[in-house]
Amino acid sequence: MPTESANSLDSVAVVAQLLDELAAAPAPMGVSEIARALNQSKARIHRNLVSLKNFGLIDQDQATEKYRLGWKLFQLGERAGVQSNIRALAAPYLKLLCETTGQSSLLSIPLNGEALVIAAVDNDSNVSITVKPGNRPLPHCSAQGRIALAYATDTQRERLLGGTLAAPTPHSLVDTHAIGLRLQKIHEQLLEDAPNEALTGINVVAAPILRSEKDLIGIVAIVGSIQNIPHSPVGAMADMVRGCAAALSTLFGCDAYEQRGITIPPEVRRLMSGGK
Repeated sequence: MPTESANSLDSVAVVAQLLDELAAAPAPMGVSEIARALNQSKARIHRNLVSLKNFGLIDQDQATEKYRLGWKLFQLGERAGVQSNIRALAAPYLKLLCETTGQSSLLSIPLNGEALVIAAVDNDSNVSITVKPGNRPLPHCSAQGRIALAYATDTQRERLLGGTLAAPTPHSLVDTHAIGLRLQKIHEQLLEDAPNEALTGINVVAAPILRSEKDLIGIVAIVGSIQNIPHSPVGAMADMVRGCAAALSTLFGCDAYEQRGITIPPEVRRLMSGGK
């Protein structure tokens, strides 16, 4: 292994051990204590502590100058728990969505104002259109991306909409004023689509999974040919997308869909009640 790679991995190992040591400690620890516990030099431990503190992962007591785990780690842990939980909870709904609409279904999570696809169920037809997990749809010209933007912070939106916006097709939405209006509409209708925007001939219909009116924790979507998913879909297809998102939102304690009078289709209700 090249020396640089070996050193990088060694540094990661030290950071991991350092965090484990702080997590196990009954009280904040000083540099010397941590160095002895990990059999590392005080200088190296101090450098890592300073870096972790700068990233908000650990805190330092101003009076004792000792270190403890930071609030950001709690937030990351909570988010990891939600993401792991949402993938498992969403799995049967993605399967149902695929079976009832005939289109591939997707699950995304918000990440720094963007959407990250973490799960997909492909349809069984000879030609299957899907999006692979790990994909990040463009924030401004994709259904999942605009939903993530709608619930992002002002700082995140400014960063993602600043500068020249990419236009993969002539239909891609790049006007920031028009995008702003779409984001408002998402909050009202809890639904978004993006026909021909990311790729000509393809449409995506998506709906937010909410833990509260302002807290987006996931996005349910279907993707397919514009022939099968028309612009501004209404009826059973849109109802199923929103219905699955509504059911998952309910599992996380949010009644935003019910408050807007959006009903959950019978197929989804049966799944919610264990197939009864």
